[in-house]
Amino acid sequence: MKRKRRENHTVHTYLPPKSHVWWIRYTHDGKQHRRNTGFAEEGQARIFAAKTARMLGMATSESLDEKKRLLEVAEDLIKGIRELEGKGESLGMDKNLPSVRQWFNRRLDEMSNGADGDDRHVKQSSLLRIQNVHDRWLAYLEKLPLNLADSPISRVGPDEVKGFLADGKKQGLSGSTRRYALARIRAVFGRAVDMGLLSSNPAGVKRLGRLKFDSVSIRRSFNTQQIAVVLQKAEQSPEKWLYLSAMLALFTGQRAGDVCSMRWEDVKDLDGLLPAIAVTQQKTGNAIVIPLAEPLCRILRTVPKTERTGYLLGDKIAAAYVAGHRRNFNRAWRDLLNEINLADLAEVPMLAKVERSGTHGRTRYAWSFHSFRHTCASRLSGPDAHFVLGHRSEDEKRLGQTAQYRWEDLARLKKQLDGFQLKEAENVVQLSVNA
Repeated sequence: MKRKRRENHTVHTYLPPKSHVWWIRYTHDGKQHRRNTGFAEEGQARIFAAKTARMLGMATSESLDEKKRLLEVAEDLIKGIRELEGKGESLGMDKNLPSVRQWFNRRLDEMSNGADGDDRHVKQSSLLRIQNVHDRWLAYLEKLPLNLADSPISRVGPDEVKGFLADGKKQGLSGSTRRYALARIRAVFGRAVDMGLLSSNPAGVKRLGRLKFDSVSIRRSFNTQQIAVVLQKAEQSPEKWLYLSAMLALFTGQRAGDVCSMRWEDVKDLDGLLPAIAVTQQKTGNAIVIPLAEPLCRILRTVPKTERTGYLLGDKIAAAYVAGHRRNFNRAWRDLLNEINLADLAEVPMLAKVERSGTHGRTRYAWSFHSFRHTCASRLSGPDAHFVLGHRSEDEKRLGQTAQYRWEDLARLKKQLDGFQLKEAENVVQLSVNA
Protein backbone atom coordinates (compact mmCIF):
# COMPACT_ATOMS: atom_id res chain seq x y z
CA MET A 1 0.00 0.00 0.00
CA LYS A 2 1.41 3.39 -0.99
CA ARG A 3 2.05 5.62 1.99
CA LYS A 4 0.11 8.85 1.97
CA ARG A 5 2.41 11.85 1.81
CA ARG A 6 2.04 14.35 4.61
CA GLU A 7 1.08 17.87 3.53
CA ASN A 8 3.74 20.49 4.22
CA HIS A 9 1.22 23.21 5.05
CA THR A 10 -0.53 21.28 7.86
CA VAL A 11 0.35 20.88 11.55
CA HIS A 12 -0.10 17.24 12.57
CA THR A 13 -0.59 15.84 16.07
CA TYR A 14 0.88 12.52 17.16
CA LEU A 15 1.59 10.55 20.34
CA PRO A 16 5.21 9.23 20.51
CA PRO A 17 5.80 5.77 21.96
CA LYS A 18 6.13 5.74 25.78
CA SER A 19 5.14 9.41 25.93
CA HIS A 20 2.56 10.90 28.30
CA VAL A 21 1.74 13.92 26.17
CA TRP A 22 0.92 14.70 22.54
CA TRP A 23 3.36 16.28 20.12
CA ILE A 24 2.98 18.24 16.86
CA ARG A 25 5.09 18.16 13.71
CA TYR A 26 5.10 20.40 10.68
CA THR A 27 7.29 21.69 7.88
CA HIS A 28 7.93 25.43 7.68
CA ASP A 29 10.29 27.23 5.30
CA GLY A 30 11.61 23.89 4.10
CA LYS A 31 12.58 22.71 7.63
CA GLN A 32 10.88 20.02 9.68
CA HIS A 33 9.87 20.94 13.23
CA ARG A 34 8.38 19.12 16.21
CA ARG A 35 7.09 20.50 19.48
CA ASN A 36 5.73 19.20 22.73
CA THR A 37 2.14 20.37 23.34
CA GLY A 38 2.21 19.57 27.06
CA PHE A 39 -1.31 18.10 26.87
CA ALA A 40 -2.24 14.49 27.56
CA GLU A 41 -5.63 14.83 25.77
CA GLU A 42 -5.85 14.74 22.01
CA GLY A 43 -8.49 17.46 21.82
CA GLN A 44 -6.33 19.99 23.64
CA ALA A 45 -3.34 18.99 21.50
CA ARG A 46 -5.36 19.62 18.33
CA ILE A 47 -6.31 23.08 19.57
CA PHE A 48 -2.65 23.74 20.26
CA ALA A 49 -1.83 22.58 16.72
CA ALA A 50 -4.46 24.91 15.23
CA LYS A 51 -3.06 27.89 17.17
CA THR A 52 0.44 27.04 16.01
CA ALA A 53 -0.70 26.85 12.41
CA ARG A 54 -2.27 30.30 12.63
CA MET A 55 0.82 31.79 14.27
CA LEU A 56 3.01 30.46 11.47
CA GLY A 57 0.64 31.71 8.79
CA MET A 58 -0.07 28.16 7.66
CA ALA A 59 -3.81 28.49 8.30
CA THR A 60 -6.37 31.21 8.88
CA SER A 61 -9.66 31.11 10.68
CA GLU A 62 -11.31 32.95 7.76
CA SER A 63 -11.59 29.82 5.62
CA LEU A 64 -14.64 27.65 6.00
CA ASP A 65 -12.60 24.44 6.26
CA GLU A 66 -10.53 25.80 9.11
CA LYS A 67 -13.64 26.88 11.03
CA LYS A 68 -15.16 23.43 10.60
CA ARG A 69 -12.01 21.76 11.85
CA LEU A 70 -11.85 23.99 14.92
CA LEU A 71 -15.52 23.29 15.61
CA GLU A 72 -14.87 19.56 15.53
CA VAL A 73 -11.99 19.98 17.97
CA ALA A 74 -14.15 22.07 20.30
CA GLU A 75 -16.93 19.48 20.22
CA ASP A 76 -14.53 16.67 21.13
CA LEU A 77 -13.14 18.72 24.00
CA ILE A 78 -16.58 19.63 25.39
CA LYS A 79 -17.70 16.00 25.28
CA GLY A 80 -14.76 14.98 27.43
CA ILE A 81 -15.15 17.79 29.97
CA ARG A 82 -18.79 18.14 31.01
CA GLU A 83 -18.22 20.92 33.51
CA LEU A 84 -17.21 23.23 30.66
CA GLU A 85 -20.59 23.05 28.93
CA GLY A 86 -22.06 26.55 29.07
CA LYS A 87 -19.67 27.65 31.86
CA GLY A 88 -16.96 29.40 29.93
CA GLU A 89 -17.30 32.48 32.12
CA SER A 90 -16.13 30.52 35.19
CA LEU A 91 -12.71 29.78 33.71
CA GLY A 92 -10.02 31.51 35.74
CA MET A 93 -6.45 32.30 34.88
CA ASP A 94 -5.15 29.12 36.55
CA LYS A 95 -7.35 26.93 34.33
CA ASN A 96 -5.15 27.75 31.35
CA LEU A 97 -1.99 26.64 33.13
CA PRO A 98 -0.74 23.04 33.06
CA SER A 99 -0.75 21.08 36.29
CA VAL A 100 2.47 20.37 38.15
CA ARG A 101 2.35 16.74 36.99
CA GLN A 102 1.77 17.73 33.37
CA TRP A 103 4.56 20.29 33.40
CA PHE A 104 7.16 18.02 35.01
CA ASN A 105 6.25 15.11 32.72
CA ARG A 106 6.47 17.45 29.74
CA ARG A 107 9.96 18.64 30.68
CA LEU A 108 11.16 15.07 31.22
CA ASP A 109 9.64 14.07 27.89
CA GLU A 110 11.42 16.93 26.14
CA MET A 111 14.76 15.88 27.58
CA SER A 112 14.13 12.26 26.58
CA ASN A 113 13.31 13.22 22.99
CA GLY A 114 15.97 15.91 22.68
CA ALA A 115 13.41 18.65 21.99
CA ASP A 116 14.23 21.02 24.85
CA GLY A 117 16.46 23.24 22.75
CA ASP A 118 19.66 21.77 24.20
CA ASP A 119 22.02 20.05 21.77
CA ARG A 120 23.61 18.00 24.55
CA HIS A 121 22.63 14.33 24.73
CA VAL A 122 21.29 13.30 28.13
CA LYS A 123 22.45 9.84 29.19
CA GLN A 124 19.85 7.24 30.13
CA SER A 125 21.32 7.01 33.64
CA SER A 126 20.87 10.77 34.08
CA LEU A 127 17.29 10.56 32.85
CA LEU A 128 16.55 7.85 35.40
CA ARG A 129 18.02 9.98 38.16
CA ILE A 130 15.98 13.02 37.08
CA GLN A 131 12.83 10.90 36.81
CA ASN A 132 13.43 9.64 40.35
CA VAL A 133 13.48 13.24 41.62
CA HIS A 134 10.31 14.08 39.68
CA ASP A 135 8.50 11.00 41.00
CA ARG A 136 9.40 11.75 44.63
CA TRP A 137 8.43 15.41 44.20
CA LEU A 138 5.04 14.57 42.69
CA ALA A 139 4.41 11.87 45.31
CA TYR A 140 5.10 14.43 48.07
CA LEU A 141 2.69 16.97 46.54
CA GLU A 142 0.06 14.28 46.12
CA LYS A 143 0.18 13.37 49.83
CA LEU A 144 -0.52 16.94 50.96
CA PRO A 145 -4.00 17.76 52.36
CA LEU A 146 -4.69 19.50 49.05
CA ASN A 147 -3.36 17.46 46.13
CA LEU A 148 -1.04 19.99 44.51
CA ALA A 149 0.41 17.48 42.06
CA ASP A 150 -2.67 17.87 39.86
CA SER A 151 -3.15 21.58 40.58
CA PRO A 152 -1.89 24.40 38.32
CA ILE A 153 1.81 25.09 38.65
CA SER A 154 1.07 28.56 40.03
CA ARG A 155 -0.33 26.97 43.22
CA VAL A 156 3.09 25.68 44.34
CA GLY A 157 5.05 28.00 46.61
CA PRO A 158 8.36 27.98 48.49
CA ASP A 159 6.74 26.32 51.53
CA GLU A 160 6.04 23.18 49.50
CA VAL A 161 9.61 23.09 48.22
CA LYS A 162 11.03 23.48 51.73
CA GLY A 163 8.66 20.79 52.99
CA PHE A 164 9.84 18.40 50.29
CA LEU A 165 13.49 18.94 51.25
CA ALA A 166 12.69 18.51 54.95
CA ASP A 167 10.87 15.27 54.18
CA GLY A 168 13.95 14.01 52.33
CA LYS A 169 16.09 14.80 55.35
CA LYS A 170 13.79 12.72 57.56
CA GLN A 171 14.22 9.83 55.15
CA GLY A 172 17.99 10.07 55.61
CA LEU A 173 18.88 11.52 52.21
CA SER A 174 22.28 13.15 52.17
CA GLY A 175 22.78 16.87 51.66
CA SER A 176 24.17 16.34 48.16
CA THR A 177 21.11 14.33 47.15
CA ARG A 178 18.75 17.04 48.42
CA ARG A 179 20.78 19.76 46.71
CA TYR A 180 20.50 17.87 43.44
CA ALA A 181 16.72 17.51 43.87
CA LEU A 182 16.37 21.24 44.54
CA ALA A 183 18.42 22.06 41.44
CA ARG A 184 16.18 19.87 39.25
CA ILE A 185 12.96 21.38 40.65
CA ARG A 186 14.35 24.90 40.27
CA ALA A 187 15.29 24.19 36.63
CA VAL A 188 11.82 22.92 35.70
CA PHE A 189 10.05 25.87 37.30
CA GLY A 190 12.63 28.18 35.76
CA ARG A 191 11.55 27.02 32.32
CA ALA A 192 7.97 27.97 33.20
CA VAL A 193 9.18 31.43 34.22
CA ASP A 194 11.05 31.81 30.93
CA MET A 195 7.91 30.94 28.98
CA GLY A 196 5.81 33.46 30.91
CA LEU A 197 3.67 30.90 32.74
CA LEU A 198 4.96 31.98 36.17
CA SER A 199 6.01 35.38 37.44
CA SER A 200 8.61 33.97 39.87
CA ASN A 201 10.34 30.68 40.57
CA PRO A 202 8.99 29.06 43.79
CA ALA A 203 12.29 27.14 44.12
CA GLY A 204 14.47 30.19 43.40
CA VAL A 205 16.97 31.60 45.85
CA LYS A 206 15.00 34.85 46.18
CA ARG A 207 11.93 32.93 47.36
CA LEU A 208 13.63 30.21 49.43
CA GLY A 209 16.61 32.11 50.75
CA ARG A 210 19.98 30.49 51.32
CA LEU A 211 19.40 26.91 52.47
CA LYS A 212 21.97 24.92 54.43
CA PHE A 213 22.26 21.19 53.77
CA ASP A 214 24.04 19.25 56.46
CA SER A 215 25.41 15.88 55.40
CA VAL A 216 25.60 14.18 58.78
CA SER A 217 26.33 10.49 58.28
CA ILE A 218 23.69 7.99 59.31
CA ARG A 219 26.26 5.22 59.83
CA ARG A 220 26.03 3.33 63.11
CA SER A 221 28.34 1.10 65.10
CA PHE A 222 27.68 -2.62 65.45
CA ASN A 223 26.27 -3.86 68.75
CA THR A 224 27.28 -7.21 70.28
CA GLN A 225 24.66 -9.23 68.44
CA GLN A 226 25.37 -7.58 65.11
CA ILE A 227 29.15 -7.95 65.28
CA ALA A 228 28.76 -11.67 66.03
CA VAL A 229 26.56 -12.18 62.99
CA VAL A 230 28.74 -10.10 60.68
CA LEU A 231 31.96 -11.86 61.69
CA GLN A 232 30.31 -15.27 61.34
CA LYS A 233 29.08 -14.38 57.85
CA ALA A 234 32.51 -13.07 56.84
CA GLU A 235 34.27 -16.16 58.18
CA GLN A 236 31.97 -18.42 56.16
CA SER A 237 32.59 -16.50 52.94
CA PRO A 238 34.85 -18.12 50.31
CA GLU A 239 36.63 -14.76 50.06
CA LYS A 240 39.09 -15.17 52.93
CA TRP A 241 40.17 -11.54 52.85
CA LEU A 242 36.69 -10.48 54.04
CA TYR A 243 37.16 -11.93 57.51
CA LEU A 244 40.71 -10.61 57.81
CA SER A 245 39.66 -7.10 56.76
CA ALA A 246 36.82 -7.18 59.31
CA MET A 247 39.17 -8.16 62.13
CA LEU A 248 41.76 -5.57 61.10
CA ALA A 249 39.16 -2.79 61.03
CA LEU A 250 37.57 -3.88 64.31
CA PHE A 251 40.81 -4.14 66.30
CA THR A 252 42.66 -1.19 64.77
CA GLY A 253 39.74 1.22 64.18
CA GLN A 254 41.14 2.33 60.83
CA ARG A 255 39.31 3.32 57.67
CA ALA A 256 38.96 1.04 54.65
CA GLY A 257 41.81 2.78 52.81
CA ASP A 258 44.17 2.41 55.77
CA VAL A 259 43.23 -1.26 56.23
CA CYS A 260 43.93 -2.01 52.58
CA SER A 261 47.27 -0.15 52.82
CA MET A 262 48.55 -2.27 55.74
CA ARG A 263 51.68 -4.24 54.82
CA TRP A 264 53.52 -7.08 56.49
CA GLU A 265 56.61 -4.88 56.70
CA ASP A 266 54.74 -2.64 59.15
CA VAL A 267 53.91 -5.50 61.54
CA LYS A 268 56.41 -5.67 64.41
CA ASP A 269 57.08 -8.42 66.96
CA LEU A 270 54.15 -10.60 65.88
CA ASP A 271 55.32 -13.52 68.05
CA GLY A 272 56.51 -11.32 70.93
CA LEU A 273 54.91 -9.83 74.03
CA LEU A 274 53.60 -6.67 72.43
CA PRO A 275 52.93 -7.12 68.69
CA ALA A 276 52.02 -3.90 66.92
CA ILE A 277 51.53 -2.38 63.48
CA ALA A 278 52.58 1.05 62.26
CA VAL A 279 49.94 2.96 60.29
CA THR A 280 50.12 6.30 58.49
CA GLN A 281 46.56 7.46 57.97
CA GLN A 282 45.84 8.50 54.40
CA LYS A 283 43.22 11.08 55.32
CA THR A 284 45.02 12.90 58.13
CA GLY A 285 48.66 11.94 57.58
CA ASN A 286 48.97 10.97 61.27
CA ALA A 287 51.51 8.26 62.09
CA ILE A 288 50.36 5.88 64.82
CA VAL A 289 51.42 2.54 66.26
CA ILE A 290 48.58 0.22 67.24
CA PRO A 291 49.06 -2.92 69.35
CA LEU A 292 47.62 -6.06 67.81
CA ALA A 293 44.97 -7.81 69.90
CA GLU A 294 45.31 -11.53 70.49
CA PRO A 295 42.32 -12.56 68.26
CA LEU A 296 43.90 -10.66 65.38
CA CYS A 297 47.36 -12.10 66.07
CA ARG A 298 46.00 -15.65 65.92
CA ILE A 299 44.74 -15.01 62.38
CA LEU A 300 47.98 -13.38 61.22
CA ARG A 301 50.09 -16.20 62.67
CA THR A 302 48.30 -18.75 60.49
CA VAL A 303 49.99 -17.19 57.46
CA PRO A 304 53.31 -18.94 56.70
CA LYS A 305 56.36 -16.76 57.28
CA THR A 306 57.44 -17.20 53.68
CA GLU A 307 54.20 -15.51 52.54
CA ARG A 308 54.39 -12.55 54.94
CA THR A 309 55.24 -9.98 52.31
CA GLY A 310 53.29 -7.23 50.59
CA TYR A 311 49.79 -6.24 51.60
CA LEU A 312 48.03 -8.03 54.47
CA LEU A 313 44.88 -8.45 52.35
CA GLY A 314 46.77 -9.58 49.26
CA ASP A 315 47.57 -7.80 46.04
CA LYS A 316 44.27 -8.68 44.33
CA ILE A 317 42.14 -6.56 46.66
CA ALA A 318 44.53 -4.25 48.50
CA ALA A 319 46.67 -3.16 45.56
CA ALA A 320 43.56 -2.46 43.48
CA TYR A 321 42.03 -0.39 46.28
CA VAL A 322 45.20 1.62 46.80
CA ALA A 323 45.31 2.26 43.03
CA GLY A 324 41.79 3.72 43.19
CA HIS A 325 39.85 0.65 42.00
CA ARG A 326 37.60 0.16 45.03
CA ARG A 327 34.65 -1.57 43.41
CA ASN A 328 35.56 -5.16 44.32
CA PHE A 329 36.17 -4.28 47.98
CA ASN A 330 33.05 -2.12 48.39
CA ARG A 331 30.75 -4.42 46.44
CA ALA A 332 31.80 -7.52 48.42
CA TRP A 333 31.10 -5.83 51.74
CA ARG A 334 27.86 -4.31 50.50
CA ASP A 335 26.57 -7.70 49.35
CA LEU A 336 27.58 -9.36 52.62
CA LEU A 337 25.82 -6.78 54.80
CA ASN A 338 22.73 -6.83 52.58
CA GLU A 339 22.29 -10.54 53.34
CA ILE A 340 21.99 -9.77 57.07
CA ASN A 341 18.93 -8.05 58.51
CA LEU A 342 20.89 -5.82 60.89
CA ALA A 343 17.92 -3.52 61.51
CA ASP A 344 16.11 -6.26 63.45
CA LEU A 345 19.12 -6.58 65.77
CA ALA A 346 19.23 -2.87 66.65
CA GLU A 347 18.26 -1.70 70.13
CA VAL A 348 15.91 0.94 68.69
CA PRO A 349 14.21 1.04 65.27
CA MET A 350 16.25 3.04 62.77
CA LEU A 351 16.66 3.55 59.08
CA ALA A 352 18.73 0.70 57.68
CA LYS A 353 19.25 1.88 54.11
CA VAL A 354 18.44 4.81 51.85
CA GLU A 355 17.83 3.70 48.27
CA ARG A 356 19.82 5.27 45.50
CA SER A 357 18.60 8.10 43.31
CA GLY A 358 19.19 6.80 39.82
CA THR A 359 22.14 4.64 38.88
CA HIS A 360 24.61 7.36 39.89
CA GLY A 361 22.87 8.37 43.09
CA ARG A 362 24.51 7.98 46.48
CA THR A 363 23.30 4.95 48.43
CA ARG A 364 23.77 5.38 52.17
CA TYR A 365 23.60 2.56 54.71
CA ALA A 366 23.20 2.73 58.47
CA TRP A 367 25.83 -0.02 58.65
CA SER A 368 28.78 -0.39 56.34
CA PHE A 369 32.45 -1.34 56.55
CA HIS A 370 33.08 2.03 58.22
CA SER A 371 30.92 0.80 61.13
CA PHE A 372 33.90 -1.27 62.32
CA ARG A 373 35.72 2.01 63.02
CA HIS A 374 32.73 3.32 65.00
CA THR A 375 32.53 0.03 66.89
CA CYS A 376 36.20 0.10 67.85
CA ALA A 377 35.95 3.68 69.10
CA SER A 378 32.79 2.94 71.12
CA ARG A 379 34.49 0.06 72.96
CA LEU A 380 37.59 2.02 73.91
CA SER A 381 37.69 4.51 76.77
CA GLY A 382 39.78 7.53 77.65
CA PRO A 383 42.57 8.82 75.43
CA ASP A 384 43.03 5.42 73.80
CA ALA A 385 40.02 5.95 71.54
CA HIS A 386 41.41 9.26 70.28
CA PHE A 387 44.81 7.68 69.75
CA VAL A 388 43.49 4.77 67.67
CA LEU A 389 41.31 7.08 65.57
CA GLY A 390 44.23 9.40 64.96
CA HIS A 391 42.64 12.33 66.78
CA ARG A 392 45.18 14.50 68.57
CA SER A 393 45.09 17.62 70.68
CA GLU A 394 47.13 20.66 69.73
CA ASP A 395 49.75 19.83 72.37
CA GLU A 396 50.10 16.28 71.05
CA LYS A 397 50.53 17.57 67.52
CA ARG A 398 53.19 20.01 68.67
CA LEU A 399 55.10 17.40 70.67
CA GLY A 400 54.59 14.57 68.19
CA GLN A 401 53.35 12.26 70.92
CA THR A 402 50.99 10.34 68.66
CA ALA A 403 53.85 8.58 66.92
CA GLN A 404 55.77 8.29 70.23
CA TYR A 405 53.07 6.53 72.23
CA ARG A 406 54.73 5.03 75.31
CA TRP A 407 55.16 1.32 76.03
CA GLU A 408 52.83 1.32 79.03
CA ASP A 409 50.17 3.11 76.99
CA LEU A 410 50.37 0.47 74.24
CA ALA A 411 50.11 -2.29 76.84
CA ARG A 412 47.00 -0.68 78.35
CA LEU A 413 45.48 -0.25 74.90
CA LYS A 414 46.19 -3.89 74.00
CA LYS A 415 44.43 -5.00 77.17
CA GLN A 416 41.33 -3.09 76.14
CA LEU A 417 41.43 -4.49 72.61
CA ASP A 418 41.84 -8.04 73.92
CA GLY A 419 38.68 -7.56 75.98
CA PHE A 420 36.39 -7.02 72.97
CA GLN A 421 33.42 -9.39 73.11
CA LEU A 422 32.92 -11.04 69.73
CA LYS A 423 30.55 -13.92 70.51
CA GLU A 424 26.86 -13.99 71.32
CA ALA A 425 24.56 -16.85 72.21
CA GLU A 426 24.38 -19.38 69.39
CA ASN A 427 20.59 -19.16 69.10
CA VAL A 428 20.84 -15.39 68.57
CA VAL A 429 23.31 -15.81 65.76
CA GLN A 430 21.27 -18.48 64.04
CA LEU A 431 18.04 -16.51 64.20
CA SER A 432 19.68 -13.31 62.98
CA VAL A 433 21.10 -14.54 59.67
CA ASN A 434 18.68 -14.56 56.78
CA ALA A 435 18.29 -17.87 55.06
